[in-house]
Amino acid sequence: MAIKAPITPSVIGWARETAKMSLEEAAKKIGRPVSDIEAWEDGSLQPSMPQARKAAQIYKRPLAVFYLPEPPKGWQVLRDFRTLPVDEPREYSPELTFMIRETVARQEWMREFLIEDGQEPLPFVGSASPGSDPEQLADSIRQTLGVTIEELRSCQNRDEALNLWIYKAEQIGVFVFRDSSVASIEARGFVVSDEYAPFVYLNSGDAKVAQIFTLVHELVHLWINEPGVSNLEARGAVVDESTAAIETFCNRVSGFVMLEPSAFERQWKSRDKRKGIDETIENIASYFRVSREAVARRLLDNGVMSQKKYLSLRDQYREEWLAYREKEKEKQRKSEGGPSYYRILLNKNGKAYSRTILSAYYSGAVSGRETSSLLNVKLNNLPKLAAEAAIFAGVHRGEVSP
Repeated sequence: MAIKAPITPSVIGWARETAKMSLEEAAKKIGRPVSDIEAWEDGSLQPSMPQARKAAQIYKRPLAVFYLPEPPKGWQVLRDFRTLPVDEPREYSPELTFMIRETVARQEWMREFLIEDGQEPLPFVGSASPGSDPEQLADSIRQTLGVTIEELRSCQNRDEALNLWIYKAEQIGVFVFRDSSVASIEARGFVVSDEYAPFVYLNSGDAKVAQIFTLVHELVHLWINEPGVSNLEARGAVVDESTAAIETFCNRVSGFVMLEPSAFERQWKSRDKRKGIDETIENIASYFRVSREAVARRLLDNGVMSQKKYLSLRDQYREEWLAYREKEKEKQRKSEGGPSYYRILLNKNGKAYSRTILSAYYSGAVSGRETSSLLNVKLNNLPKLAAEAAIFAGVHRGEVSP
């Protein structure tokens, strides 16, 4: 007998309706009789797991959304904070739209789970505003995260530094996940704000140091409770002046978080003045484990560097990164190595998210079928994912490790 998917009838009906499909059209695309589609929606019949997956594909919804207790209320596409040329369409690609929908569905599920588990709301969400003092807010974020220069200096490379920043964010209750199915030029990150289960997306197709800046940038959005999508590219204009002001503010605060003003000033004053500006930027960026662009931007803000020089360096850094990425892709094509499927899946789901759900599964709080759906992994492969996540029971928010 085929395994049935315990979907919520009203939700699968909502998914069809919001996909603008008639019963007849949905039945034809899913490959089932109209009577089956009607029965799924009135609760008299449950689809099989393959049928539910097919419906999710046709309705352009993540399978996990079918398990929500009721249709999402008031959900809409996240606010667009991206800078784009005036002649470039602002519509999100199907890949980005799907990822946002999937994240919102996961966030809804996690929020409900954490509330039932007795978790307290996160005090920092919405604790500031775009009118806050940038340096003071940066200091508050840095102290809440607990990131120290000493810890960053102990990282062997920027990959380890990125993992440290993600770990610190997960420790305070933020669910971070990474994926490269969206072009980085379209979106380098987004945040779904919530006082119980905030989610941050990082584009893993971006450079590691760029992902660090994106993470910090999205955390600032979280602190001021302004969820949305960012591309962090000077490619044109944003939607309106208020949106532009928020992005400028978040960028400024992010710079202060990563390059603590007094520590940065000490490094700048102690620089070897015999070296050129390019080498000095490289040395300071290496010291703080940040991008060269972040250092150049600080020098621009401090009046040390001209706008023309900054823009020239920014373009140079991007070209160097693109060339490096192509070399890495070529290495991967020639090599049979690389991260395991389960390591990739762990990053795509997010460590804190995966560990929370796996812990709930092994403690009996969540069924195997629901766990399989939430993590996009077959039931018989859960032990392998759990082994990669180093979790079998008892881990809750705030107890994850790098």
